[in-house]
Amino acid sequence: MHARSIVRARRVARRVTGLVAAGLVLAACGGHGHTSAEPAGRVIEVSMTDMAFTPSTVAVAAGETVTFRFRNEGAVVHEALLGDDTAQTKHAADMAKMADGHDHDHSGAVSVAPGKTATLTKTFATAGTLVLGCHQPGHWEAGMKATVTVA
Repeated sequence: MHARSIVRARRVARRVTGLVAAGLVLAACGGHGHTSAEPAGRVIEVSMTDMAFTPSTVAVAAGETVTFRFRNEGAVVHEALLGDDTAQTKHAADMAKMADGHDHDHSGAVSVAPGKTATLTKTFATAGTLVLGCHQPGHWEAGMKATVTVA
C-alpha cells in the first residue's frame, strides 16, 4: 500500500509540474493557446463540465480568427484539442499509451485545471468540419466533444 501511495504522489507531482510549466509557456508565448487581455478576432466562451463542452456546436467563417476561451467548471482537469478526425484519433491513441498523463506538444490544444480558464486562438483557413475533443482518460469515450463547422 505504501508503494502505491508513493507512485500516486509522484504521478500527481508530475501532472502538477506539467500544468505549471504549460501555464508558464502559454503565458510567455504569443502563439496558439496564449492568454491575452485583448484576444484576436471573435471570442467564443466554452464551458467545460464533467464530460461536456457547452456549446456543443460552433459555426465560424473561413478566414475568421477565433479565440476560444475555455472555462473548466468541472471537478477534474479537461483538455481541448482542436483538430480533424485524424488528429483526434491520433491524440486518443497517444493518450491511451501514456499511463500517467501527457504533455501537449502542439499548438492546437490546451489543458485546463478545475476552476481555471485558458484560451486557444485559431485562424480557420478553409471550410470543413473540425472537432474540439477532451482526451483525458474516459472523457472522449463519454462523448466530451464539440463540432466546429467552418463555412
